[in-house]
Amino acid sequence: MTHECWNEQILWIDLSSQSVTEEQLDPEIYEKFVGGKGLGTYLLYREVNESIDPLDPENLLLFLSGPLQGLPAPNVGRWTLMTKSPLTGLYLDTHCGGALGRELKKAGYDAVGVRGKAEEPVYLYLTDDELELRDANDIWNDGIYATTEKLHEETEKGSCVYAIGPSGVNLNTAAVGCCEIAHQTGRGGAGAVMGSKNLKAFVAYGTKRIEAHDVETIRNIHRDLISQWRQEGHEESFKNYGTTFLPEISNALGQYPTRNWESGYFEDWEELDAEKMKEKYGLGSHHSCPHCVMRCTHAFRTENPYNTGEEVESMVEYETLGLMGGNLGIHDPQFVFKLNYICDDAGLDTISTGTRIGFAMEAYEKGILTEEDIGFPLEFGDGEAALKLAKMIANRDGIGDLLAKGVEQAGEELGPEAEKIAVHVKGLEVPAWDPRGRRGMGVSYATADVGASHLRGWPATTEPPNETAVPTVESMIRSRDDKVLTDSLEVCHFTYRLHITLEQKIAMLNAASGLNFDEEKVFEFAHRVATLSRLFNVREGISRKDDKLPPRFWEAETQGPREGMKAFVTREDFEKSLDKFYELRAWNKEGIPPKKTIHDLGLAGIVE
Repeated sequence: MTHECWNEQILWIDLSSQSVTEEQLDPEIYEKFVGGKGLGTYLLYREVNESIDPLDPENLLLFLSGPLQGLPAPNVGRWTLMTKSPLTGLYLDTHCGGALGRELKKAGYDAVGVRGKAEEPVYLYLTDDELELRDANDIWNDGIYATTEKLHEETEKGSCVYAIGPSGVNLNTAAVGCCEIAHQTGRGGAGAVMGSKNLKAFVAYGTKRIEAHDVETIRNIHRDLISQWRQEGHEESFKNYGTTFLPEISNALGQYPTRNWESGYFEDWEELDAEKMKEKYGLGSHHSCPHCVMRCTHAFRTENPYNTGEEVESMVEYETLGLMGGNLGIHDPQFVFKLNYICDDAGLDTISTGTRIGFAMEAYEKGILTEEDIGFPLEFGDGEAALKLAKMIANRDGIGDLLAKGVEQAGEELGPEAEKIAVHVKGLEVPAWDPRGRRGMGVSYATADVGASHLRGWPATTEPPNETAVPTVESMIRSRDDKVLTDSLEVCHFTYRLHITLEQKIAMLNAASGLNFDEEKVFEFAHRVATLSRLFNVREGISRKDDKLPPRFWEAETQGPREGMKAFVTREDFEKSLDKFYELRAWNKEGIPPKKTIHDLGLAGIVE
């Protein structure tokens, strides 16, 4: 049986041999794994084993769409990039806004897999059933802005450009790619994997019509949601502020990163207030994803940090305000805007880069790093010093070369005292939500398949961690499983604020595919994907010993509404919470899925 919403075709590209092949997938694979994150997890497990180094030519890059791309569904301007992470050495799925997923699907494919290494820099240009490897020598060292502009000049009008910058070229483990400049893949270093393959960009343009089993049902759900959102005013807050309103909320919860996670409360947060920033620096422009009514990406006016006197726009999100603001002790938004612009043009993740700068600032404060090591004083709150260090990290100059490896590696090289202040889980730097401010959040960070992630499930509480977290685990897993569906459909994560229900997501999946998913089948599917991603990591040596939090979150909060709190009331409570998590996942006490679970989830033929 075929399903209208999928092409059931994967395009495989080997850059070493310059060969291109197609694979027709069995429809049963789609029924088991849907698309996006789900389909990518299956392909990544199948194609990438534990002997492959992340920067080896044999590592795989997977560009994936989902079943709703190209259909009149709400907020589906998303796509997925997957690989083995050069930062963690583990499973990595990262999700991005922009039209790349739609365009590769309209070109005839559900996914594009890239392995090998080109002899010279190239970019991929995909059109209907046709792929070109084009020379990229002249743009190889260019920034994201110049690269994107040049590739739009060279390709069909309406093409979608995803490109890396200099930090991907120099294999920085915080390297990302940018889709149409405004949208980034996230942490984990996927941009470095592109750089290791001499792959500068992927450009896609398709014209094929995407079919659906029942497009009218999808259209009606979209209309109903638009009407509901407008009546309730939900989309207005995102249109007005994007995510920049969140510092006020995270501060009130004691979750705003401050001075390398010394605290979850930043006393000067009001200088980063959304209304103030919009009034003084807002450009009123949006860079929205396709099919989105929220338009949450906002641009702010700042001076070009590379060219004094030139005004540029900087598209700032909450995570950047957290890790480049409070985490560095910086309250002047202009420094945050400039730091963000540096990262966007270099192709650097702002969460990881902000964490690395904060780590270096505390290391300097504690005497682990000296002015001689860095080249200048590096104190919390010094915006000019932060700008210098960001450029050094982007270019791997001086101490920036060490920090380009990540805080885990930097901590190991600098010694035990540095390791104590390196804030990461499994090598992945922590996002801008302090788990000492929310009961059970630490379980999500400790067990997420990519390392610390705020996009892998939230406990259904805003209460502080002053009581046992065990009862929160079940709601966190349900939230995580809902997110697996969301990322496999390629629906925006922020739809939770717009109240797109699980039932509506299931209805759109069924209408697109002609399948008959219900809630039970969806959660079985999500459990299957979560277990397979865990098995990928188990194959890399991961077990319970690695599901842990950094030392910083076992230190008491120093100020604010959660003063005195730790991530869990006791270490015993954390261990009990892990036990509960493994029990609900049907994994053993070491966090390893047993044969029975593998069999029950229909993974036996894939794993064994």
